[in-house]
Amino acid sequence: MRRIWPRINRVYWDPEYDIPLVKPSRELIDLVYMLPLTEPGDCRPAHVNDYTRLAEAIEYEFNSQEIYNFFFRNRFVLLNKVPFIDLMYEVVSSGNVWGQIYYDIVVKKWRFRLTAYGAQVAYNNNLVDYVKINGKIFKGSLITKSTSSNQVIVVDDKGFVRGLAEKINDKLIVTKVFRRVKPPVETSWRRSDLGTVLKMNENALYSFEEKSMKFLEKIGSRYPYQPVVSYSGGKDSLVALDLAVKTYGSVKMLFNDTGLELPETYRNVEEVSKHYSIDVIEASAGDAFWKNIDFFGPPGKDYRWCCKLAKLIPIARTCRLKLCRGAINIVGQRAFESIDRAKSPVLWRNRWIPYLTTTTPIQDWGQIVVWLYIFRYKLPFNKLYEEGFERLGCYLCPSSYLAEYSEVSRKYPELWMKWIGELEEWRLKLNQPREYIDYGLWRWVTPAIAKNRVMKKIRFTPNDWRIEYVSRLAKCKFELTPLRVEKKSSGLEIEFSNDCLRNNEEIEVFVSNVKNMYNWRTSFSNENIVVETGRVEIHINRNKIFVEPCINSDEYEDLFDTIKVIYRVRGCTLCGSCSNWCPLQVVVLTKHGPKVCSKCVNCRICLEACPVAENIVEKLVLPLLTGDPRVWKRRSRRRIDENYFTLIQLNVMRNCK
Repeated sequence: MRRIWPRINRVYWDPEYDIPLVKPSRELIDLVYMLPLTEPGDCRPAHVNDYTRLAEAIEYEFNSQEIYNFFFRNRFVLLNKVPFIDLMYEVVSSGNVWGQIYYDIVVKKWRFRLTAYGAQVAYNNNLVDYVKINGKIFKGSLITKSTSSNQVIVVDDKGFVRGLAEKINDKLIVTKVFRRVKPPVETSWRRSDLGTVLKMNENALYSFEEKSMKFLEKIGSRYPYQPVVSYSGGKDSLVALDLAVKTYGSVKMLFNDTGLELPETYRNVEEVSKHYSIDVIEASAGDAFWKNIDFFGPPGKDYRWCCKLAKLIPIARTCRLKLCRGAINIVGQRAFESIDRAKSPVLWRNRWIPYLTTTTPIQDWGQIVVWLYIFRYKLPFNKLYEEGFERLGCYLCPSSYLAEYSEVSRKYPELWMKWIGELEEWRLKLNQPREYIDYGLWRWVTPAIAKNRVMKKIRFTPNDWRIEYVSRLAKCKFELTPLRVEKKSSGLEIEFSNDCLRNNEEIEVFVSNVKNMYNWRTSFSNENIVVETGRVEIHINRNKIFVEPCINSDEYEDLFDTIKVIYRVRGCTLCGSCSNWCPLQVVVLTKHGPKVCSKCVNCRICLEACPVAENIVEKLVLPLLTGDPRVWKRRSRRRIDENYFTLIQLNVMRNCK
């Protein structure tokens, strides 16, 4: 298999003690073996609710607890998340991956599926129902024998396992074919518990801890700033905080309250701050999300306006006020969380908050190391993990799985119904079917591959993406939708649903912005605004825009920037991102959006920081103009010179009080 992860997490198994090892000693290295986990191998110990969920899933499949009792009861179980249409984990005990537990989005249940050697061991020990088949089997083959189980093992006349069959619409159908069945790794099958695992991994945990603390000491000696730990209420930031306190003694905690956190997270932040006796710097978004959903519509994995409004802007504003002299920002980022994070350095500056030097002391830690460290030192972790939550943060995050939404709806029905109410309003506005909510199709705006997989699974035929984009723009507060794009001999004409600029005040702000941001020339006569960029002429006449010429990428980018300024004038959310990041502080917020004065250095930071320009225009308007839903990934897209972010840093630190 082609490796796509630049780094993988290696976890070993001691066959004698029948427990996992995170870093075996040299004396043991030849006596243990590496677990065959799907990359990146970021497994974790099963929590209390995971055992319950596993037992219920096995009961659902086999009408019996035989498999659970044999493989998992009173054993130390690991779960390793693997790619799937929703949540799926490889389930490990006694050194083998015996099966996968996964969330079935159709029946809305957790289910269990045996692996090849899991099925062979289950068959050899008479743990499940089986069907004998002569000859070859194929995926989709119909088996005539009836059974009370939802899943059975398919074996040949020699007793070798060949596949699995599931009951679908009262028919037994082959759903998995095993081409080759390897024998399982032999272990002692000794009963194991957390205490034994911690004892056998004691030296390894100390090694991870010592390395991380030495790294933080080195960073602290190189950068003479106060240490501030970004704490989210999650396990990784908890470990990063503990390491920072041990290293520096005195630290501050930065908590981003998005307004979308679960109650246990707020309680955990308070508990942790008292546990370490440290001050909390709170970057609160208030109700920014709920105020802005009428502007943007539901967020998506590919339409993350919420991250800018509920995370980035509050954090940047708070840091400008309280950490403007600089700080070492310690975060709980790990390499095995995503491919991007696997490629990330351990020390960096966030371009949007350049006066913070950010680092992670646990980049090389796997989840199992994080959890064993928490258990070893009895750290006050968020109890939502014990209840089956995989990740913490915004409870309605579009990056979440349907399995996670089911947990939120079970535990917090009032919170979840508030969100469902908003989704229902938008479902009706967009003329979408119930599947839009029931199967989380709202989580994508573009026709993404993952979205198509879900639709294929539920046999759903989608509308053309253009219909949804037009509906979003028509139903949000901007009230400006491109209706027609026509190429003409000398240029391009775009017709909108309403006048681009509705009154003299909007025209004045628009003209001020294009003149001062770009040094473009403008003129106005008989309701016709002319913008001369030096490459093109852009004519804005009521509900039409005509640009000539419009051939190469630079000419298109001039048009795109002009449209961004128009939308920003029509529908400014007053979030303050433009004034917050302007390096010279020459942006003034008005009721008709930001107004740039004549001292502008043409950096365009205010435009790139604007959630209207970056989401409404880039993700909805420009796709309709170009016919490409992924136009926001274009190579010709203008980006900001990094030197301007240095200018932000110097300006903030110079004006710091």
